[in-house]
Amino acid sequence: MSDTFTLRFAAAISATALAALAVLAAQAGRANAQEFDCRRAGMASERTICRSDVLGALDEKMSGLYAELKQSYGRRSERDQLKRYQRQFLAARNDCGRDTECIKGAYLDQIGVLQAQIERNNRLSER
Repeated sequence: MSDTFTLRFAAAISATALAALAVLAAQAGRANAQEFDCRRAGMASERTICRSDVLGALDEKMSGLYAELKQSYGRRSERDQLKRYQRQFLAARNDCGRDTECIKGAYLDQIGVLQAQIERNNRLSER
């Protein structure tokens, strides 16, 4: 084999390995960002979310908004109320079972509510 062929072959293998690592890193990042561990998903709704990139992305978005809002609340009573509301959302989402459109709708509703509350809090803090 020539040195040129060997270098091209090594470069091709390196590019393929890097692409595979990027895919694995993205999947690991998504699994860690989930509200729950997909390896231990027990509810039908959780398993459905783990199998769907769209639902997984919605779960990540909602989880981020929830964390942001929870952190912004100074009073324990506000955080407790947010936790109760989140538990209601989770119950409604879990009632969807494997119905992807139902789960998607639950997430979109919750994301809208959380975003609206964050925007409201931001307006109040600007005063």
